[in-house]
Amino acid sequence: DFTNDLAEMKTALERIDARGSTALYDAVIGSLDHLKKGARDKKVILVVTDGEDNASRHSLENAVEQAQRNNAVIYAVGVFSDDDIKHDHRAMKKARTALIQLTAATGGLAFFPEDASDTEAICTQIARDIRNQYTLAYYSTNAERDGSFRSVQVEVIPPRGAGKLSVRTRSGYYAPRTPSSGN
Repeated sequence: DFTNDLAEMKTALERIDARGSTALYDAVIGSLDHLKKGARDKKVILVVTDGEDNASRHSLENAVEQAQRNNAVIYAVGVFSDDDIKHDHRAMKKARTALIQLTAATGGLAFFPEDASDTEAICTQIARDIRNQYTLAYYSTNAERDGSFRSVQVEVIPPRGAGKLSVRTRSGYYAPRTPSSGN
C-alpha cells in the first residue's frame, strides 16, 4: 500500500530477497497498475535495480508505453556490483541503456552510483527534483481521439540573467481513444 511512513518503507525494503530472476519490466507495469489506485495527480515510480531483466513477460517497449499512457514519471537507481562490471560488461551496458530509455521517455532520470553509499544522496536529490517540478499543460489542435502517440517538444528561453535552467519533459503522450460503439 501507499505510505509516508519511512520506518514502514525501510522494513519492507529489508524483507526483499534479491536472489534469482529479475522481471523488471513486469514489476514496472505492476507498479503502474498499483498507481492507478492512488489519489494523487503526480505519479512517480522509483526503481532501484541492477537493471537486468531476465524473466519478464513484457518488453521494455511495453513498460515505456504503459508508463507514458499512465502519465507516470520514472526515476531509476542502477546499482551494479563489481562482478557485474567485470564479468558481463555487455549486459550491464544494456541494462544502463534500458534504464535511461525508460526514465527519459517519462521525464525522469537514471542514476548510476559508483558506490552504494551514494544511494541516499541520490534519493534525496530525486525527492528534491520531484518537489521542484512544474506541470505544463496545453490543448492539442489535433482533436482526433485515436489513441496515437503524440510527440511533444518543449523549448524554454530563459529570461536575461536567469542563469542556467534545467528542462526535462516526457517525450510525448497518448491521445485519448474513443471507445468503439460495438463493444
